[in-house]
Amino acid sequence: MLAGSCSSDPTDDTPEGALTLFLEAMERADWDDAALEDAYDLLSPAARGALEERAERANALSRREFAPWEMLAQGRFRLRFRPRPARTESRVEGDDAIVTLLGRREGERADVAMVREDGQWRVDLTLPPISTD
Repeated sequence: MLAGSCSSDPTDDTPEGALTLFLEAMERADWDDAALEDAYDLLSPAARGALEERAERANALSRREFAPWEMLAQGRFRLRFRPRPARTESRVEGDDAIVTLLGRREGERADVAMVREDGQWRVDLTLPPISTD
């Protein structure tokens, strides 16, 4: 199934809406302390688990307690371009989807994996394994 985006306020009822909410939360994180937790809540169980593992590791190596959402590096999970809402598409197959974001310039494209959890869509970030060095 191929779906285009709509102009109403985004919700996590659609893959595009959930991704939009995630990206907006990551942008707000520069000035809103609660934004990273909002973004974390929009992640898939696998991505949340990977961040929990990173937080546990950081807690063991530091004198400070880290929450899993603090492992979301603000610069790392942003797009390198501003997507055009009218140029957003999703391919949905069951509980999995790929949202394709297109920018204004040639080559500005990002495919983002999404997964449906309890009827709500979540961003399925793939995080690199933790280094054991």
